[in-house]
Amino acid sequence: MAIVPCLQKNPISKLQEFAQQGRIFSPKYEDLSVAEGKPGWKFVYQVYTRSKVPVNNENCLYTQLGYDQLYRYGNYNYRDYSCKGYGSSKREAKTNAAAKLLSELCGVKKPNSTSYTVHENGGEDVVEYKKNPISIIHEYTQRNALELKFMEGIEHGMFSCIVKVGALEMTGLGMNKRSAKSSAAVRMMEVLRNLKEGEHENMKPLNINEPPSNKNKTNRKKKNGSKTLHKGNLNDKKEIFSLPEIDVSSGKHPVSLLQEFCQKAGLDIPQYTRKGIFHTRISRNRIQNFDLFVTVKIGGKEHFASGCGTTIKAAKTLAATNMLKVIENKRAELQETLRISKSANKAVTKPTNPPNTEPQTEKSKIIEIDPKSQMNPLALVNQLFSPEITIEETPNKPDHRKEFVVTLKIGEETYKGTGNSKKKAKLIAAAACMEEKVGHCQYNTNAMEQSWNAEDFTPAELGFAKTVANLVHQKYDLVSKDVQDHEQKRKVLAGILIRSCDKADVSGIDDLQVLVVTTGTKCIDGSKLSSNGQALNDSHAEVLARRAFKRFLLEQIKRFHNQESSILVKSQTPPFLLTVKPGLSFHLYISTSPCGDARIYNMASPGETAATQNKQARGVLRSKIECGEGTIPVSNMNAVQTWDGVLAGERLSTMSCSDKLAMWNVTGLQGAVLTHFMEPVYFDTVIIGGCFSLYHITRALVHRVQGCEGLPDSYSIHKPLILPVSQQGQRIPSKSSAYSLNWILGEGSVEVTKTNSGKCVDSSPSRLCKNALFMKFHEVCEAVASKKPYDGRLYLDIKKDATSYQKSKESVVENFKKNQYGNWIGKPIEQDMFSI
Repeated sequence: MAIVPCLQKNPISKLQEFAQQGRIFSPKYEDLSVAEGKPGWKFVYQVYTRSKVPVNNENCLYTQLGYDQLYRYGNYNYRDYSCKGYGSSKREAKTNAAAKLLSELCGVKKPNSTSYTVHENGGEDVVEYKKNPISIIHEYTQRNALELKFMEGIEHGMFSCIVKVGALEMTGLGMNKRSAKSSAAVRMMEVLRNLKEGEHENMKPLNINEPPSNKNKTNRKKKNGSKTLHKGNLNDKKEIFSLPEIDVSSGKHPVSLLQEFCQKAGLDIPQYTRKGIFHTRISRNRIQNFDLFVTVKIGGKEHFASGCGTTIKAAKTLAATNMLKVIENKRAELQETLRISKSANKAVTKPTNPPNTEPQTEKSKIIEIDPKSQMNPLALVNQLFSPEITIEETPNKPDHRKEFVVTLKIGEETYKGTGNSKKKAKLIAAAACMEEKVGHCQYNTNAMEQSWNAEDFTPAELGFAKTVANLVHQKYDLVSKDVQDHEQKRKVLAGILIRSCDKADVSGIDDLQVLVVTTGTKCIDGSKLSSNGQALNDSHAEVLARRAFKRFLLEQIKRFHNQESSILVKSQTPPFLLTVKPGLSFHLYISTSPCGDARIYNMASPGETAATQNKQARGVLRSKIECGEGTIPVSNMNAVQTWDGVLAGERLSTMSCSDKLAMWNVTGLQGAVLTHFMEPVYFDTVIIGGCFSLYHITRALVHRVQGCEGLPDSYSIHKPLILPVSQQGQRIPSKSSAYSLNWILGEGSVEVTKTNSGKCVDSSPSRLCKNALFMKFHEVCEAVASKKPYDGRLYLDIKKDATSYQKSKESVVENFKKNQYGNWIGKPIEQDMFSI
C-alpha cells in the first residue's frame, strides 16, 4: 500500500530517469496494435522492465507495495513488470503504458484526483480518504495525547520518511519528500486501523470518521480564561520562574530553537544586530565575512553572543548557536535572575476602582499603554480585545497582485485592513483599531521613538491630516490600477487637495477634493537635457505635484476668461490680477519628509532641539544627486551651471525639495509665467506621512526664510500649518523606481514618465514639461486679447518679465547667502531659450 502525489513530468521521461538512476532496467516498449487493438483505441503498447532490490530489506519500496514474488539472484531480488496502455495515437498509448508501470512501481495517485487511495488485502480492496493521511495521523495523536515524529532521509536513491507514533514506527519511500511522508503516514494508518484494544498502552484503533478533538483548544481557552491580564502594562509576560529546556537533538534550526525558548520563557524576542563586515584571504581569494551579535534580555539584563560567516544567514545561525550555549552554561544563574525579576514585578499592586464608585464598563475603561512598548499592533489588539478575525481574498486578481482584506470585529465595531499579504492586512487593521481605541498607535515599525507628540496637535488637526492622506492614497490606487506593475512601484507619493469652506460655492469643488497626484524620486540624466523644454529635469513627487498644479491653474485661468466656472476671481486691488476665491485653500500631502534639510537629523534621537543640534550641518542648501537618491551640500559648488560643462561630464545639480518648498513659501506655487495673470498662491497645510520631525521640518521650510526683506506687494513669508499622519509607513530598504506617475483633475488618465530621460515611456514630451506648460500659457493668451504680444517670444524672456516674482526670488536667494546657507544653483540658461 502506498501513496504518491500527482506526477509533474511525462511518465515516459520519468520512467527513463528511473533507469538512468539505476532503480530499474531500461524500459522496452512493444507495439501490440495489430494483435490486441480495441474498438475506439487504435493503438496498444506494452512496456517491460525489471527492478532490483537488496535482499532482506523490509523497508524497501516494493515490500511496502505487497510484492512477494521476486526473483533471487546474488545479493539482489529481481522482479519483472509489464503494463499495457491504450490510446488513439502511439504517443498516447505509450504514455498510458508508462503511467501504469509507474503506478505499479510507486503507487501513483491519479491525475486531477483529490482523494487518497489505499490498496488493502493484496490490492483487492480499495479505500478512498478525502482527507490527507498526514492530517489524519496528526489528529489521531492529538486525540490520544501521543508523541508524533517525522524523520526524513534518503534510502536507495529515493527519499525516505520514518513516522513514529508512540512506540510504533513505519517507513515510507517516494520520489520526493512529500510523497515519502504521505507513504509513511498511509502505512501507519493501516497499522493503527488494525490495532487491537490493549495491544499498546494509551493507543486505540484508528477510526477514520471520528472528528478531531477540541481538547487542546478547550484547555487553552480555560488556561487563558483563568488568568487576568493587567491592561496597564502590555509588557508583562507569563509568570514563569524556570527556564524551559532546550532540545538540541530535535533537529530544529538554532534560530528557531532560540525563538521558541524566548516565547516559552515569556521573554522578549531575540534581537540580531550586524556589527560589521570584514574580509579574509584564503590563498589569493578575498572572502567577505559578516559579523552579527544576538541579544536576549532575561530578568532586565541583556546577554550577548556573536557569530560570523560568509553569509548573513550563516552568521545569524552561529550567533544563535552560541547564545544557546550561553543559556545552557549559565542556566542556574539566569533562572535565579528571572525569579527575582518576576517576584519584584508580582509585588506591584494592581489599580482598583475608587471606593463608593460603580465599576467602569468595558467601553469606559481607559487603556494605558507603556509608551516604550514595541509590541506589534496585532499583538496589542489580541491582548486587549480578543477580536474575531475574518480574512477574505479579493477575487479575479492574478497571483502577483493578490489583495487580502482582514476584518477585526470587536463587539459591534469592525476595523478593516487591506494588503498584498495576510500579515500586512492584519497589521493595517490592527493599527486602525489601536488608533481608534487608544487615540494613536504607539507601535512604530521603524523601532524608533516617536519624533512628535500628539499633544502638539489638536484632534481635529490630526483627523484632517489622516483624511487628506487617505484621500490621496485612495485616488492613487484608483488611477493607477491599469498601470503596469513595474511602473506602479513607488517610494514617495504626493498630492495637492483643495478645500472649500463655502457651501454656496459654484466653482464645482467639493468640501475636500484631490487635484493632483504624483510619484517619483529621481532626476534627469545630465546628458539628456532638452534645449526646447521637452524634458522634466526633476521627477521628485513634490516637484511634479507643483508642476501639475500649475497646469491646473492655467486651465482655471482659461475657464475664467471664457466665462466658465472657475476657482478664480478678479482682485479688487491694483493691478487687478486674478486671485483664488475666498474660502478656498490648498493642502499638500507627501508620504515622507522632503529630501534635503528637512530630513537631515538623527532618526534614532528625534528629540534634538536648537540647543543640541549640530548647527554646521543644519540649514545649508543641498543638491540632489544626478540619476540617484539623496542630497549633498552646495557650499562648495558654483552658483551657475553651463550647458557644455554638463554635457562634458560635470554633475548636474538640482536643488533639494526642502529648499524648493522653502522658496515656494515666499514666491508662491504659481511660478514666474503665471504671475502675468494671477497673484501668488500658497499652501495652507503641509502634511507629512513618514520621517516626521516637527522641529526639523518647520526649521527647513519656514525658519530659513524668515529674514527675507524687500518683498513686493502681495508677496509674504507664508507659514503653512505642518501636520503629521499618525500612522506612519514602514521603512523598507529598496531601489527607487525608474518611473514617475502624474494625474491631474480633468486631464483624463494617468501619465507615466521615465525619470532618467524626463519623457513619457513612448519618448513623447510630458504634459508637465516646460514646453507643454508654455503651450498651455499661449492658449490662455489667446483667450485674453491683451496678452497676445507674448506670441513668438522666448520662454526665458517671459519669465524675466515677471518682475515681482523675480524680485521675491532674489530676496530668498540673498537671505540664504546672508545666513551662509549656500548659493542657489540654477540650471543652464540655454534650456529656457526656446519659443513656441
